[in-house]
Amino acid sequence: MLKIIWFFAIILSVPVLYIAYNLIMAIMPGQSKTYILQPVFRLIKLFEKKDEGTNFFAYFFSVGSCLFSLIALYMAVAGFNFLFVISVLSMMDLLVITGAFSSGEFSGKMSAKRGISRFIIWLFTSIVSAAAIYKATGTLKLNEIAYLSENNGLIISLPFTFISLFIILLMKGNLLYFNFGISGEELTILGEALYTPYSGWSLAVVQIAQWIEIGVWLKILSSFLPLPNPVSFIIVSLLFLSSLFLDLFVSKVEWKKAARFSWGWAGGMSIINFIYLFYYLIFK
Repeated sequence: MLKIIWFFAIILSVPVLYIAYNLIMAIMPGQSKTYILQPVFRLIKLFEKKDEGTNFFAYFFSVGSCLFSLIALYMAVAGFNFLFVISVLSMMDLLVITGAFSSGEFSGKMSAKRGISRFIIWLFTSIVSAAAIYKATGTLKLNEIAYLSENNGLIISLPFTFISLFIILLMKGNLLYFNFGISGEELTILGEALYTPYSGWSLAVVQIAQWIEIGVWLKILSSFLPLPNPVSFIIVSLLFLSSLFLDLFVSKVEWKKAARFSWGWAGGMSIINFIYLFYYLIFK
């Protein structure tokens, strides 16, 4: 029963975070008028909108990606092996990329190119992070990692791994200097390349899948904090919400520069932590 509660709580948590962001923006002085429920209204409008074109694969892959995101969420909540969760998220990402590329449009190919670059970076970072986690704990099961974190302060041994995984979360949220411009939230080809290959309800389904994926990463990251699970999840969620506000003060960079930043921070941090653990255990 507790797992079911966690499952639906995480699904709702991400849109709640975006609504909280809009609420705070609406009451801040000097800010343009913001509709508090805009993320929800946008999804409703997309579902009501008739899909443009005849890209059947976009419809098929959008539903598939959402299904895999739900599977990954269940696995994260149930405390499955970290790499199992990553493998399911990889399938979700590849389905979105394939659906965009199958449109045959310029924007679809652009989206696929950006998506593959981001995919390689976050997958590499996740694998190196998994190696560091296993070296520090001897396990990759998320429920066991959460137990060790709460009782032994695991984050002391894995600070850079936590940072690298949090940067993956920022990449998935298209935030700060890790924005690859493939969220599909803006109606511009060059700014948001995902918008054109997916449209209408298929784009809405993709964005629901992306929200669920963000929830999965929030749950994974909460496993590293030395606090009870609900408290850890709230803290990580507030960190993500803070990143949404910080993004207001960061200029948008070209996606290739975002890839370089991602390699340096996400990939670099994970490697640093692995090397540290490797030499620490040798000379301990």
